[in-house]
Order: sequence, then structure tokens, then C-alpha cells
Amino acid sequence: MVRLFQIFTLVFIFISNDVGASPQYLNVASKASDHGTLVLGRSTGIPGMFGRFTVILNGKVLGMLGENQIIKKRLTPGRYTLTIRDDVEYRKFLGTTVRFSIDTEQKKYLIVNSEKKAFASHYRIVVKRVKRD
Repeated sequence: MVRLFQIFTLVFIFISNDVGASPQYLNVASKASDHGTLVLGRSTGIPGMFGRFTVILNGKVLGMLGENQIIKKRLTPGRYTLTIRDDVEYRKFLGTTVRFSIDTEQKKYLIVNSEKKAFASHYRIVVKRVKRD
């Protein structure tokens, strides 16, 4: 009885939404070329300071970035806000936010590093663009 009710509900949803199947043609060449690629890497950082940085892209967590790791993400063309922060409370690293745009078929290479300027009390996270030919 329950199974019959589930099937009836499914048929009713399809009829009420006027869902129809239409052929979708795959064009692999155009699909692959309408995205750019973000490549985000992290250097070794400070010796003895293990931990991961949280990578946030447009308000959503993209992942965690550890030492000598790379995050690669295909993006649609547009403007993006990248935030890198350290979630380890006792280290008190200052996070950073970078804004960038990406075009079709463009590869954007960014490297994440931590540094401490002279006379500064805290380390800070720095994101630098790597120029590729």
C-alpha cells in the first residue's frame, strides 16, 4: 500500500510540473573550454608549525590547505573573493582576503605563505600570484 502511494505521488509530481524528456547533446569541447582554473598551493611555511589553513571561496569553504599541498578548482568566468584563515586559536595568525577575476580557459596560480614582518607581533597569511608564461 505504501509503495503504491509513493508511485502515485511520483506520477502526480511529474504531471503537475509538466516535465518532459528532451535530448541533450554533449559537446565536450565547448564544455571544457568555458571554465577557468584556480590552482592554490601552500609552501612549507614555518618549520615546526604544522596545521592547515581554511580556504573559503565566495563565502563557502573550499577545503583545508596543509603544507606542500595544492587545491585545484574549475571556476566559471567571473569575480571571486578568496579568504584564507588559520583556525588554530593559540597561533593568532592574521588571515587574508584576496579578490580576483578569472576568464574562460585562464589558469590562475596563487601561493599561500605565512610571514612575519620586522617588529610585528603576529604572523600573517599572505597570498601571492605566481606569474606563469
